[in-house]
Amino acid sequence: MAKLVNRTTILVVDDEPLIRSVAADCLRDAGYLILEADDGVEALSFLDQNPEISMLFTDINMPGMDGFALAAEIRTRRPLMRVILTSGRERPTAEQMPDRGYFIGKPYAEHQLRDLMALAAA
Repeated sequence: MAKLVNRTTILVVDDEPLIRSVAADCLRDAGYLILEADDGVEALSFLDQNPEISMLFTDINMPGMDGFALAAEIRTRRPLMRVILTSGRERPTAEQMPDRGYFIGKPYAEHQLRDLMALAAA
């Protein structure tokens, strides 16, 4: 399969290194530019330092700042940023989802993640 060339920069946030790495590698293979963060605090630092980030892919269940709090903070800083939440423990309610946000449950297949990113980036 030919590698797609894509200039979209995605910030992948998950406190589980292996899960974060698998998601990041899948998206890199799809042609996206990827930055990785361990938690919400590190994610916000990346956001401040990298204006090219246009999408956030974050786990919901993380210690400290969870994915909902991170998405809310990002909405105040970058209201148009696309946000994709993921979790293997819970499914967010409509009230918990950010505007123009997406959700994908764990475990997900790599093709499902790539398809959702393409949809969110459009």
